[in-house]
Amino acid sequence: MKVVVIALLGLSFVLSARAQSGVEGAIEGTVIDPSGAVVAEALLKARNIHTSATFSADSNESGLFEFPVLPVGTYELTVNRTGFAPLIQKDLFVTVGARINLTLTLTLAAKAESLVVNGGTPIVETTRSQVSTTVDSRSITELPINGRNFNDFVLLTPGVTRDARTGMASFAGQRSMNSLLVDGTDDNQTFFGLPMGSVGENAPYQFSLGVVQEFQVNSNAYSAELGRAGAGVINVVTKSGTNELHGTAFWYYRDKSLNADDAVNKLNTRSKSPYHFNQFGAALGGPLRKDKLFFLVGYDGQRSTIQNSVFLNLPGSFTFSSDPVVAGFQQNALAYLTARSASWNRTFDQNVSFARLDWQMRPSHLLTGRWNRQRFTGTGQENSGPQNSFEHTGSSLVIRDSLSVSLTSALSSSRINVARFGYVGSDQPGSAYSPNPEANLFQDGELVLTLGRNPISPRENTIHGLEWADTLSFLRGRHSLKIGANALWDRIDFFTAVNFSGSYRFNSLESFGRSLAGAPQPAPGEFYTQAFSGTNMPGARVHPNFTEWAVFVQDEWRVAPRVTLNLGLRYDLQVMARPTVKNPSSALTAAGLDTSFVPTDKNNLAPRLGFAWTPLPTSRFLVRGGYGIFYAMTPSIMTARPFFQNGLAVVTKTFRSGTPGAAIIPAYPNTLCGPPDPSGLPPSCAAPAIAEGNPTLVFFSPRYVQPYTQQGNFGIEVETRRDTAVSVGYMWVKGSHLQRTRDVNLAAPTTPTNIGIAGTSTVPTYQKFTLPRPITGFDRIWLFESAASSTYHGLFLQANKRLVNNFQFLASYTLGKVIDDAPDHFTVNPGFDDFGQISDSSNPRADRGPGANDQRHRFVLSGIWILDYAQSLPRAAKAILGGWEMSGIFAAQSGHPYSGLVNSDLNNDGNSANDRTPGLGRDTFYLPATISLDSRVTRNVSLNERVKLQLFSEAFNVLNHTNVMGVRTTQFSLSRSPGVCSIAAVPCLVPQNAGLSAFGTPTATSGPRIIQLSAKFVF
Repeated sequence: MKVVVIALLGLSFVLSARAQSGVEGAIEGTVIDPSGAVVAEALLKARNIHTSATFSADSNESGLFEFPVLPVGTYELTVNRTGFAPLIQKDLFVTVGARINLTLTLTLAAKAESLVVNGGTPIVETTRSQVSTTVDSRSITELPINGRNFNDFVLLTPGVTRDARTGMASFAGQRSMNSLLVDGTDDNQTFFGLPMGSVGENAPYQFSLGVVQEFQVNSNAYSAELGRAGAGVINVVTKSGTNELHGTAFWYYRDKSLNADDAVNKLNTRSKSPYHFNQFGAALGGPLRKDKLFFLVGYDGQRSTIQNSVFLNLPGSFTFSSDPVVAGFQQNALAYLTARSASWNRTFDQNVSFARLDWQMRPSHLLTGRWNRQRFTGTGQENSGPQNSFEHTGSSLVIRDSLSVSLTSALSSSRINVARFGYVGSDQPGSAYSPNPEANLFQDGELVLTLGRNPISPRENTIHGLEWADTLSFLRGRHSLKIGANALWDRIDFFTAVNFSGSYRFNSLESFGRSLAGAPQPAPGEFYTQAFSGTNMPGARVHPNFTEWAVFVQDEWRVAPRVTLNLGLRYDLQVMARPTVKNPSSALTAAGLDTSFVPTDKNNLAPRLGFAWTPLPTSRFLVRGGYGIFYAMTPSIMTARPFFQNGLAVVTKTFRSGTPGAAIIPAYPNTLCGPPDPSGLPPSCAAPAIAEGNPTLVFFSPRYVQPYTQQGNFGIEVETRRDTAVSVGYMWVKGSHLQRTRDVNLAAPTTPTNIGIAGTSTVPTYQKFTLPRPITGFDRIWLFESAASSTYHGLFLQANKRLVNNFQFLASYTLGKVIDDAPDHFTVNPGFDDFGQISDSSNPRADRGPGANDQRHRFVLSGIWILDYAQSLPRAAKAILGGWEMSGIFAAQSGHPYSGLVNSDLNNDGNSANDRTPGLGRDTFYLPATISLDSRVTRNVSLNERVKLQLFSEAFNVLNHTNVMGVRTTQFSLSRSPGVCSIAAVPCLVPQNAGLSAFGTPTATSGPRIIQLSAKFVF
């Protein structure tokens, strides 16, 4: 294997090749004469009709030709050969990643006339073996999309759903381990392992929709030139200028008065939430020098305000104690909470600027440069939810610049080289609104309110990423080859103050009231967590840098006129910085654990194999299939932890009730460093030197390797008409070595323990861990493991009709199922991310069940209808009835799964956020199905021959269907009252089945009907 890798590396660098191009398209095919014999040495030229850029190719001895790298656009193809009449084929639409395969038949030169063909681009790509879908410029421009984020168009494609954790696209039920390419360069937030502009970043979008030309969604078994993803690759091309000056200016408006009320507001008898939205911008493109130099600039601004509704979630059964002393504590606690339970507004204010230049330096060299600038400010973005007080959030900023430069060079008629350089600078600071410690207050097992500082704020992660890449494409006989290499250098500055301000858990109003009064009495299940600096700093600042290398070779081998094999091999290597400090504990050494260990997996060879077969003489029926291995990266949110969560740089201690350490738990809002710092800086003091409250550690398992998936597909595609194709297929994805976090500092659980359910005769059993912890001197030890796995099976049906006769649509239905054992690379902060851990660290198989993104049925239909039927009417009638368009997106899908939880640390593992109802598996309940129709009605008003005014009226969720996205997942609470627990020994489980606290009660929806009014000038 090492010999293969070294050979690939050497060959790639000698040829100066590239690993992740594919943002251009290609035209290939065969030149034949009227008898069907191949024609060699024919001269072919492809001319872009908007920029006049011209590319040349020759047919070889097999009659094969190829334009391996063509910028996205519309082309005219000319074929010349001595003895034959010139052939001109018009209207060839080259889309991103497309490979248009043509059979060009020359006629004998009986006359000097040319043969002109207006057949256009075949809708079936007869050499493609992967599952992919292209979203074209008309769909991007004319379909209604809520928020104008181009990432949402990915959901129009088969096998793709919205990730339950991040809100981004989930391919084949996998978690978000996708890759985003913009103009051929990497555009991913490598710290979080998400595409830039994702929901997890709070910012609404990174690129203005007005500057996106089109993109390709690669879902399964794609080419070896695409990598750094275990799931899908989204391949985006931005707009460029042309020989004509064109521009747009737009404005979108929404307001509370135009919207329906949300179902959760009605359920909680709350008034309609404030809502105000403005989005505006413009774009201008054209020639600086005709046929040579083109520009395009754009600006997009958004000003949006959304209310975060807050209410005290007191159980309906709650009553004040008959003991006046206890009642006094409860009343004081309630008064403190009420003063901090007001709803508050979140803002989404953003400015995005864009500039692009395309320079045809000479006929054989095209230089392209693109720059994008994003500045986002969001108040109240650090945290949100109905039980989050305003002081428990903070402001989020996104400051980002990205640059992409590419040089496309025709070295000869059969050899094209594309060199690329990319840069991304991303800074994402987050502030805190309160100096007080966090306090999570419960009553009867229900979260009443969370107040104090968000435990992860203030924070900052700054990335400076450099990318170099190059690809060489050439034709050899029946082989169309690409060979390439790529390098990505990420330099990261990460600051976190997680838990430095302290975090409390109170299980009752009484307990919180006692703490406020300066007389804390921690009750069972209550605790206090605080982090302390080993370097006397108010937080931790580290640099989890990494470098990624990749090489690939891809061969499209036309074995026979109707059979194509796509063969590829890729190698990926991620080299991560290693911490310089190691915890010297002998107990850790005895357990084989090293806090400074960071993995380097050198075995990431990824073969790809696909075939495309047209069994009939025509190209209207295609059979295709493919298989490949795809490696994902390890995000820096994981690699940063061994730098400071080692018990030395940061010492995180938890003090629980029932232990000697409980005696030092301070009274709220104090910390173990004294009163909160009025300046807002996290406190810094030495950790208490007592046995209880041992430090918590987070680092990598010594057996960690890179996650990967195996992807396979098989299907058929039929061209039912010249403009319509129908595909039926099967997709399979198996995830291996997927990341998860597990607590390894737990003794073996006891024999099954019985517990009663109040009001029933049911007595389920569960496992319970005992103390002390086996690795002495430490509390929880979280290991990042690569031991999770997943399996997906999916059947899909897709129909695609191009815009012909004023109508186009894209429809898909997917029947899929994903099973996994809770992979999640975001579970990195003990206390804050406890819900992401598996429920039983001694038995990971117990979490095997439907994946969080399991969505059995999904149907989505998008369409555009140009009502251009008034041309023959009188002028007055035409002015009223002409110029109308309709478009829309309809989606119907099954709900995501969720688990029934017990709001208590039932198994005594130190984690009260992931205990499931005894006897139930993971994700055994499902949210209701969702149905959504988004519509747009457009009126086009021609002001003159070049200027047009468009007036839009859009409605999102026009049916105002209640699409539930979240419910209460606490199925039982733990009670210690002998009166309640009369069936079994104290304690027992009490069902949560009354009022707004009932299990399964909706807590969030995708939103009510929203009306948007818009105007756009186009010239």
